[in-house]
Amino acid sequence: MRCWRIWSSTVSKIGVRLREGPDAGELEWRRPNRMTLQNIVHNPIYAGIYMHGRRAIDPRRRIAGRTSTGKVTVPMEQWKVVLPGRLPAYIDEDRWRANLARLQANRATAGTPGAVREGPALLAGLLRCGRCGRKMAVHYTHRPDGAVNGYSYGCSRARSDYGLPRCQHLSGACVDTHVSAALLEMLAPAALEVSLEAATAIEAERARLEALWQQRLERATHAADRACRCYRLAEPENRLVVRTLERDWEQALVELERLREDHDRFLASSPPVLSPADRDRIRVLAADVPALWHAATTTNADRKQLLRTVIDTGTGSVIGDSEQVTVEIGWAGGHRTGGQLVRPVARLEQLSYYPQLAARVLELDDAGLPAARIAEHLDAEGFHPPKRFEVFGSQSIRDLVQRLRATTGQPGHRTPTPPPPGRHTWWMSDLARELAMPPVTVYNWIRRGWVTAHQQPGTRRWIITADPTERERLRELRRLPPGYHTRRRWHPDLPPTDRDDHAAKAKL
Repeated sequence: MRCWRIWSSTVSKIGVRLREGPDAGELEWRRPNRMTLQNIVHNPIYAGIYMHGRRAIDPRRRIAGRTSTGKVTVPMEQWKVVLPGRLPAYIDEDRWRANLARLQANRATAGTPGAVREGPALLAGLLRCGRCGRKMAVHYTHRPDGAVNGYSYGCSRARSDYGLPRCQHLSGACVDTHVSAALLEMLAPAALEVSLEAATAIEAERARLEALWQQRLERATHAADRACRCYRLAEPENRLVVRTLERDWEQALVELERLREDHDRFLASSPPVLSPADRDRIRVLAADVPALWHAATTTNADRKQLLRTVIDTGTGSVIGDSEQVTVEIGWAGGHRTGGQLVRPVARLEQLSYYPQLAARVLELDDAGLPAARIAEHLDAEGFHPPKRFEVFGSQSIRDLVQRLRATTGQPGHRTPTPPPPGRHTWWMSDLARELAMPPVTVYNWIRRGWVTAHQQPGTRRWIITADPTERERLRELRRLPPGYHTRRRWHPDLPPTDRDDHAAKAKL
């Protein structure tokens, strides 16, 4: 769609031969539309090819009483007559076939990458899932002002088609950074060729613009000549008609003169041939390809177009649910390279080295080190927190130690506390250890009112009442899948533990 808009804005009018009316057979200039341009570039006459049998009649699609229905387009291999070079061609046959292939690739299908868009995701349409082989979709997040806040690649085809779990999901910035580095490494030895190709492309683009200017001048000259002929053929006695035709002639001449002045200014600012100084600047830029890649003048569409020129496809596969991602790049020509990168994850438990991290944290805590010293040791030993943080914080270490002590049952070096007052009462941390869950989850349940608790007078400590039956209910509540409580239910009045049973009975 974007190419049609560019063409429509560049080609202000297009010639149409009238088929009916008082001016039948005359050439009239009209504003082009998308369907007209699409028919032109698909028609073999555009490349000088005479053909027969491009369309056929499908009896299953015909409507009784309507003779013009049932027409379908036949593939090019099934045309009855194909005679190249028999008609005046606007472009050669190879260019025409290349345009058709480009239009087919611009279609957003499962087997094609789709057209280049303006979003920051560089591998949109190119990245495929390493688990199922399907094309991964791009998901953007936006700020309140509408700007893109981030993006990710996800494979959710099985989820949308069959209701299965999502195949995989990974951050887009880390994948694009890895592929961009691989691309710049591949382009570094070809800096000279890149500079020559860039100079050739610029000259070709200016030649194309010059051809468009010549067409615009030709149309304006034709309009002025036609207005002149109409004025000279008018009878002098028809003064009103003569004055109208004279005014049209003057307007056509003014428009022609304006176009010639604009064309002269265009040639002065963009000559068809590059000067030696321009070529030297192009060589300097090509020698520093990373600077050209990251330049502010290089748009996301330019980067995507360059990627699609040298990369056929990319494959990404997350190892389990960890931060490790295996990426394979298929370059144009058949060469393939592989690599591994690290993606940001949401939880410490997703890290591939989480068992070693947990053991090291407990070891340092048993040695009596404070949280700040434990964080320094972890950073020095190469451990990294999840998400996009570079170093551990003191509060995160304290939370991790508390969670590990609660879930593993290891007491650690802490002063024993007296039991809470009352029968079947628990401190929040003790109940979390009993249920093998993080204390923060128990606190969230207290805030939601799912457990019976109150604060100890004069302190901020929580005392929870939980007999064996209540503890079993909390264990069942803990077994519910993630996100269960945030989804909308059929019967919101039911208690959380009874909703699954009610839904199962409703299905039966």
